[in-house]
Amino acid sequence: MRLIKSFFLACALCCAALSAEAALQIQITGGINEGRRIAVLPFTQPEGLGTDVSGVVSADLMRSGKFSPLPQSQIPSNALSNGQLNLAAFAQSPAEAAVIGSVYPDGSSYQVEFQLIGLKGAQQGKVIAHYRGASSAATMRQAAHRVSDRVYQHLTGQPGAFRTRIAYIVYKHGEPFPYQLMTADYDGYNEVPVLKSTQPIMTPSWAPDGSRLVYVSFERRVPTIFVQDINTRQRTAIASYPGMNSSPAWSPDGTKIAMTLSHEGGQPDIYYYDLQAKQLVRVTSNPAIDTEPTWSADSKSLYFTSERGGGAQIYRFDFATRQTERMTYQGRMNLSAKTIPGSDALIVITNQNGYRVARADADGSIYMLTTSSLDESPSVAPNGSMVIYSTVYQGRKGLAIVSADGRFKANLPSSSGEISAPAWGPFPQDYK
Repeated sequence: MRLIKSFFLACALCCAALSAEAALQIQITGGINEGRRIAVLPFTQPEGLGTDVSGVVSADLMRSGKFSPLPQSQIPSNALSNGQLNLAAFAQSPAEAAVIGSVYPDGSSYQVEFQLIGLKGAQQGKVIAHYRGASSAATMRQAAHRVSDRVYQHLTGQPGAFRTRIAYIVYKHGEPFPYQLMTADYDGYNEVPVLKSTQPIMTPSWAPDGSRLVYVSFERRVPTIFVQDINTRQRTAIASYPGMNSSPAWSPDGTKIAMTLSHEGGQPDIYYYDLQAKQLVRVTSNPAIDTEPTWSADSKSLYFTSERGGGAQIYRFDFATRQTERMTYQGRMNLSAKTIPGSDALIVITNQNGYRVARADADGSIYMLTTSSLDESPSVAPNGSMVIYSTVYQGRKGLAIVSADGRFKANLPSSSGEISAPAWGPFPQDYK
């Protein structure tokens, strides 16, 4: 029963609070000086706009772990001349590129415009990227995230994930509905409640189109897996069997939801619900405990946690061959696997001097990403660059972010409530 205890501990311990004003206060704990240097100059923008566009862009790039934006004190005072970048001012600067931009009124809305200009080598003085788009004052943070996405993509060759959203569970003791399922921008702004309940809510997972969430609720006094539209609030129960109904995970192709059930024989096994056929299919049937399913990127296999080897480790079931193979061997215990998009590695929770976020590479090696001891519920950004997870920071449960290479780390302590089960959402449907 050790794995079940660990599993429910992982479901109960989790992350930090967010609000419409971003109750999460990001506190950097490592890696700020290790990324590629870039200069993000203050955008020219109207007073009272309410959003510091360049500040949002700089913070986004820093959190990715790929970049170390120069502090404003290191940006030359003569960096701009008549609205143009002064290359000579950056002759001694370590920055490889500069972001300059402006926000200006355009009728009832605004135009957000920026240029990414090279500062070194063959790209010196060249406009690497240019973008202009409309935004209202209310959507200005999203416009700033779009700038970050484009800068990130042009410099790394990978899409940025700064306009994505996260889901999580908030617990506020003493309130009429203490358990709340929330969504928010990845950085904690624009929080929106999806569900409020008097009973626990657990382990949300996003549909690949970002329109729905699947989660576990105890409002019927037994665990029930629901699918809910986040806009209409309409929902459907898809699993409410005797025993365990837990760990739902949406397949990347959108057709299936994997889960852990124990209604046949009492032992937890992996199943999936076919959303088109409205049919439940059993995947594993083993005397050991199988739990925490997660899909491969192509939806053709499932990773899961099992004790069939004696201790909790990660296994993979291949639907084509119907074979199961063990994926992790290093460490006493590995749990909560999540795939890294664009990679054959996994993010796991490993038990080495406590429970820590780690990367399990294809050769079986485990690379530690965090140094804390009570990490749980990792979830990976859709571009594979960042991992959000729950941990204990200064005696409170809260969220934290670590880059997938371990270079950047930040805690996100909450100003109210206890947060659990972070789930990183997909790219927005209008991503370009």
